Amino acid sequence: MLIDTNVNLGCWPFTFTPDRTAAQLVKHLAASGIDRALVSHFGATFQPDPMPSNRTLLAAVKRTPALVPVPVINLRLANWRDQLAECQATKVCAVKLLPNFNNYRLTDPVVNEFIEALAKTKLRLVINLRYEDERHRYFALNVKGVPITDLTACLKRHPKQQFFLTGIYRPELKELAKTCENFSAEISFCEWHNTLSDLLKDIPARRLMLGTCTPMLSTRGEVDKLRFANIPAKAKELIGSTNAVRFFKL
Repeated sequence: MLIDTNVNLGCWPFTFTPDRTAAQLVKHLAASGIDRALVSHFGATFQPDPMPSNRTLLAAVKRTPALVPVPVINLRLANWRDQLAECQATKVCAVKLLPNFNNYRLTDPVVNEFIEALAKTKLRLVINLRYEDERHRYFALNVKGVPITDLTACLKRHPKQQFFLTGIYRPELKELAKTCENFSAEISFCEWHNTLSDLLKDIPARRLMLGTCTPMLSTRGEVDKLRFANIPAKAKELIGSTNAVRFFKL
C-alpha cells in the first residue's frame, strides 16, 4: 500500500495543471500505485478566506475514502480560532498552514497562540514550505519558500509539538535534522542522486513519508523515487505507508 501525503484538488492559476474531480484524482493516483492520499484544495491558497474552499474540499471527498481532507487555516485572519473550531468539528485528522502565501512568518506571536490552541485538539499540524520550485514560478508570483531559520526557531519553541512538513528541499531537510527531531517530512521536493539513500544518512526512515505534490509535480516520478530507491524494504514500507498511518492515525 502507498499513501501520498501531499496532494491537491483544484487548479493552480499560473500553470497548466489539470483540475480533476475527486473521482478522477483517485483514478490518477491509483495508476501510480497510490491507494490513499492526504488532500488539500488550491482555492484555500489564493482566496482571502480559506473556509469556502475547505468546505468544497470536504464535500468533494465525502464519499471518497481514498482521499483524506486536510483543510487550510489562515492565521493572518482574526477569526482563525473559528476556522480551527470548524475544522475540528468536521473530524479531519490534520490542518495545514501556508505562512508564505498568507503573509505571516512562523516567528509571529499568532503562530505560538495557534500551536497552543491546536495542542488541545487531536489534529496534526502540516506546514507547507512551497508548492513549486522558486526557479520555475510565474514571474509575477513573488512568493518565496518559508525560511528554514523561521521553521527551526518554531520547532525549537514547541518541542512537544510534532510537525509535518511538505514542500521542503533536500538541503533544508538536512539542515533542520541537525538540530530538531520533532518533525517528519514528505519527499516530493527532495531531489538528488539516489535521493532516499542520501536522506537516510541524516534522518531516519521513520520520519519520512511519500509525497508527490500532485498535480504540481509528476505523480509517477515521485512514486518511482521510492519504488526504485536502493534502501531496505523495511524503510520503503515505512516511507510508503506505515509512517503516515501512524502519524495521521489513518
